Amino acid sequence: MLSILLLAILPAKSSFTFEEPQPETPSTPRVLNTAFYDDGTIVVRIVRVNYTTSSSICVEERLSIRTIYPNGIVKGFDLSSDILNIQPFNFCLLSQFNPLRFYTIKTNLLLITYVEAADENNPYSTHEDWGMIIDLDGVIRSKTKLSPSYVNTITNEWLPAQDSITLNVHRDNGFFRMNPVNESYLLLQQFKVDENDEIQSLAETYMNYTAYPIESVATMDGGYAVIYPYYVSSITTPFTPFMAIHGFFLENGSTDKQGPFVIYQTQTPISNITLLDCDFTKVGYGQTCILVINTPSETNQNTFIKIDFLSTGTVYNTTYFQNPADLTDFSIQALDYGGYFLFSTTQPSSGSNLNLYGYILDDQGNHYSWNLPYPALTNEGGSIVVLPNNTLAIPQPEFGQTWGLITTDLYKIESARDHGYENLHIFSTTPNINDIIDPSEMKSLTIKFYDKVELSPNRNITILQDDGSGNGTMRQSASVDINNKEFVNYIDDYTIEVTVIDSTFNQPNTKYYVLIDDGFVKSKDLQEPILGIQQPVWYFMTTQEKASSNSASNMFEKMMSESSIDGKVRLTSEGTAYYKSFKDDKIKVKEFFDNLTQELANAIPVGPDRITTNRRHEIDTTVSPEQFILSINIKKAKNKGEKSVDSIASDLNTLIKNKLITVIGSGEYSKYLDDGYGYLTIPRWLEEHWPSLLGTRKSFAIYACGNAVEKFVTSILFTSVDASSVENIFTFSLFFVTFPFVVNLGFAFKIVIEELMRNDFRILLEKIRELIDDISEKGNNSTTEDDSDNKGLLEVDDRKEKVNKLTKVLKETEKELIKIKEELTEVIDLTNELKDVNESIKKLGDSNENEVKDIVKKLKKINNTIKELMQIEDFAEELIKVSKHLDELENLLELNKINVNKDNKESNEVELQEVITNVGGSNEVNKFAEEMGKNFVKEYNKIKKLMEGLREVKELKKQLDKSEKLMLKLTNEEPTSEKESPSEKELTSRKELIRELEKLNIFKKELVRINIHELEEERREFNDHANFAEEYVRNNDIGANDIEVVRTGMKDEENEESKRKNNLWTSVKGWGNKIRNKDEETTKGLPEKKYRRFSKWLRDYKNNQVIVVIFTILAGVDISHLVLLGSGLRIKFRNTDINFNAKLSRAAGKTLFWGGITNILIEDISIILIQLYYLIQVVSIRYTPIYSIAKSSIHFTTNLFEYKLG
Repeated sequence: MLSILLLAILPAKSSFTFEEPQPETPSTPRVLNTAFYDDGTIVVRIVRVNYTTSSSICVEERLSIRTIYPNGIVKGFDLSSDILNIQPFNFCLLSQFNPLRFYTIKTNLLLITYVEAADENNPYSTHEDWGMIIDLDGVIRSKTKLSPSYVNTITNEWLPAQDSITLNVHRDNGFFRMNPVNESYLLLQQFKVDENDEIQSLAETYMNYTAYPIESVATMDGGYAVIYPYYVSSITTPFTPFMAIHGFFLENGSTDKQGPFVIYQTQTPISNITLLDCDFTKVGYGQTCILVINTPSETNQNTFIKIDFLSTGTVYNTTYFQNPADLTDFSIQALDYGGYFLFSTTQPSSGSNLNLYGYILDDQGNHYSWNLPYPALTNEGGSIVVLPNNTLAIPQPEFGQTWGLITTDLYKIESARDHGYENLHIFSTTPNINDIIDPSEMKSLTIKFYDKVELSPNRNITILQDDGSGNGTMRQSASVDINNKEFVNYIDDYTIEVTVIDSTFNQPNTKYYVLIDDGFVKSKDLQEPILGIQQPVWYFMTTQEKASSNSASNMFEKMMSESSIDGKVRLTSEGTAYYKSFKDDKIKVKEFFDNLTQELANAIPVGPDRITTNRRHEIDTTVSPEQFILSINIKKAKNKGEKSVDSIASDLNTLIKNKLITVIGSGEYSKYLDDGYGYLTIPRWLEEHWPSLLGTRKSFAIYACGNAVEKFVTSILFTSVDASSVENIFTFSLFFVTFPFVVNLGFAFKIVIEELMRNDFRILLEKIRELIDDISEKGNNSTTEDDSDNKGLLEVDDRKEKVNKLTKVLKETEKELIKIKEELTEVIDLTNELKDVNESIKKLGDSNENEVKDIVKKLKKINNTIKELMQIEDFAEELIKVSKHLDELENLLELNKINVNKDNKESNEVELQEVITNVGGSNEVNKFAEEMGKNFVKEYNKIKKLMEGLREVKELKKQLDKSEKLMLKLTNEEPTSEKESPSEKELTSRKELIRELEKLNIFKKELVRINIHELEEERREFNDHANFAEEYVRNNDIGANDIEVVRTGMKDEENEESKRKNNLWTSVKGWGNKIRNKDEETTKGLPEKKYRRFSKWLRDYKNNQVIVVIFTILAGVDISHLVLLGSGLRIKFRNTDINFNAKLSRAAGKTLFWGGITNILIEDISIILIQLYYLIQVVSIRYTPIYSIAKSSIHFTTNLFEYKLG
């Protein structure tokens, strides 16, 4: 049995040992080669020396692969040469080359290269290079011939493994192979591993070469570049470079060469090109080549030249630095986190193992050491590997049957740019790595980059659900060119936003991750593609499923959602044509539906038994050309915790409607579904008929009504039939049947009359204005110092009558203000809450995320209140009118001052109380006047106090304006530096804050719209009066001279006032046209009007005798039946259409409450006690009293339930 030991020695260093099973012949396992996958998985080839061969060093004829996964699990396989069908000479190690090599070509797949020879003794024409694809379980997937093997045409010597293989930046695009044909030509090949795991040739061309080294590199645009030196043998022309580095580019799958381009040149004599190494860079942009040269003047120094160039061949940066020639025969490897790893191995004085020397070098020539002993010991193969996360893995000397690796983390030069995405261009994301998200609130993802970017077409960002397989289940995949940037768009030059559809995060408590194609974005300045995210490092979890409340409506919805449902989808025209080709073949029809339902189940995802069909189809007659509608049904869940039927239906509809970005669009059968149709459910019978069965959403109110009527009838039956059987009970029984009925009628009449008799506030204001004008006018002209007492008394009587009228009107106004204040309690509270929120937003500054969330929570509460209020018909209109009326009332009674004119002198501002009291005359007259003034002031002070309480109503518009300004300020705010940049969580909270403020702004726009409409009405009234005046002039023969006299007598101020009014009406008209044109846009997002104010509802139906009589009787039986007026019940009978959508006023609500309490005390309890007394007294118990007690008990309980909270 295999044993694995993973021992942590230091935080940044660990050792790994693996013990192989004991072989039949004693032989120590050796680590010959190592490689890795992009996710950090290490692949090791294990060999054992074959002691049976004497002519050369050979290993046992088997392929032994061990795979070490990031979680420490080790798997492997051993395949003999017979199974592989590989000739034995491939297992012999030459001095510099190994015929059999492997590459981590693609996830879970290895490319094995080897040689086949028709005649091993004649290599010139019989040796061929082959490739074999094997998966990590040891299954051979395919074999393909690559090219003839290289034979030196001068020496006629076969030289294996002369080719080089470069993997594409996008692993699925395959690889690039360079293989020498002879001493001056290279064969350039492009291959791809297709969906059947077979090696497919894409392109093949040649190049001639005259110098080494030759390097190939994968470019960021998905192609390849070949980099090579070019020498000038003698300098005959001034300024001709002595040496240059050239390169040409090949697009993926193309033989056309672009170039060559000169990426470096120098006139300095070069002793030697020590090394040329090229790779695509993860730190900067494009590709980087490191060139190491010796110059004659610097024999003890290596000159490092770092060349950064783009996929177009443009060089955008060249860096030079010197480094001591302290390592001989060294290799260099570019590191993903910046800098280079220089290393070399030497043979110690004894033993076969090697000493490893090395260090990290940055672009300025600075050295960084590792945290291992220096030199580090490695095995005789010395096949080290540096993983994408900068971990260095070193094979250790083997002993017995054990081999191992030691690892250490190399210094990350650009660690400050690393935020866990394995991409140093990404600054942050929303959600962040390892966040817990609420699917209902996650409407978009954002990616913020360090530098300015542009989106590239045909490059996707993909959201996957982690299904434990390592591959994931695709939820959505979008790019910028789908539906005109509907799903992928810019927030700014640095930030990309990806819209998330509702079906994407549809599983609670589930892990999801995001992958980004390489080249999804490119540098805005350099136009070079940028690496994406190829590993599931950007992951997050969804929250647990929220428990629903146990309300009746939720229980009904849950019951419905737990039952199966039928539905339908529609085929596209292409899909219809395809289906018609076999619709009469039952076997093919079954195969089609089986595959379609399986694909739909996988897309959601749910078990295949949840998505079914009866295999029926019909023709959709609403479209042309002909399209078929297919039956697709959803079965109820068998186990608790499975997705509900309704959520599956919703997800299926979303997936089909967005098939361009979901797996529906790529399915072999689901691709034929029409995304314009989606998935339509056929309503369940109970769902469809439930409203007609109940007649109202408030079923409790209807039940209570029926129960009360039944109880009332049984009480009458008891009184008329049974009560006479017991002495002295009939009178009480009769009293407690009739008295509650009368009391309930009294409460009902009180509610109805108060609502019908409510004063029109506008009319009250007109009365107040007329009376104040009348009093002030009479007061100014009726008293002088010479008036007699008798005349003063007469004037006082007249004044007293008018002041009494004014005081009476003020009392009526006070009552109406009290009602208005009660009805606008929510508005007053809302204004105060909005004040607090605005102040909190002003103080935000550098506040933390929790403070922002607290503000968002308060705003959501405010918006929910507004949403409920806006469901009341004409609520906003009434609010505007109340605000205007309050302003008008305040102007009328502001400091209770008015303008008076005495003796035709200039007008002066005096207090109204003074006008009322200063009538002059005798003491008796003044005494009457003073008493009038006191009564007036008493009422005035009451109104003033009420006005103070209603100040918040007028303040609401100001607070909404402040909120809009704060929203605009937050929207336009940008961090001035990286240090000041908010965290992604705070950024998300701020976006949510802006969204809530935008909802407030919709409400504000609605108020503005209504206000403008009100002004338009006033303009129309003004125009009507003008038309009337013009007609009056014509009818009464008023001449032009008369008009001119009038005009001449007008003051300049009046002319200016007229002009100002005309300008005002012109402005109002203009704004009115704008608002009218924007009505649809402004009212978008406002809730549906579901209710009317009770007073308005009563006025609308005041002539309907039947309705008044029915509800008066019902209210006599039980006052709570008036609640039915707001139940949403709709009665349609012949020409009658009544909608019971009344919104009870607070005053009516209070009356209902006390009526309900009274019912409990004088009706329910009394009837229960009387009939219990009856049962105690009688000999034989009858049915009616028992039934009546039961009904009264139920009524008592429902009343308690209804009114227990007051």
